[in-house]
Amino acid sequence: MSFSYDIKQELNKNSNLANKEIVKYELTGYFISGNTNIINEKEIKFSTESDYNINRFSKLLANLDINHKIEVSRKNIYN
Repeated sequence: MSFSYDIKQELNKNSNLANKEIVKYELTGYFISGNTNIINEKEIKFSTESDYNINRFSKLLANLDINHKIEVSRKNIYN
């Protein structure tokens, strides 16, 4: 596994999401990562190939009582 994957897994194990300030900081990290586009006040697009990141992003939103719906689209690349 990669260093990034290992860190994400460790954060997930140690974070029970009880501290709302920490949840806000982590969510802010997703917003400034360059993988998130805020289309309008009701639509956010988050781009990742990682199922972990999709699930974590959703957990953070839910923890802060942000109503959301996850839609996954995959691109198939053929050589």
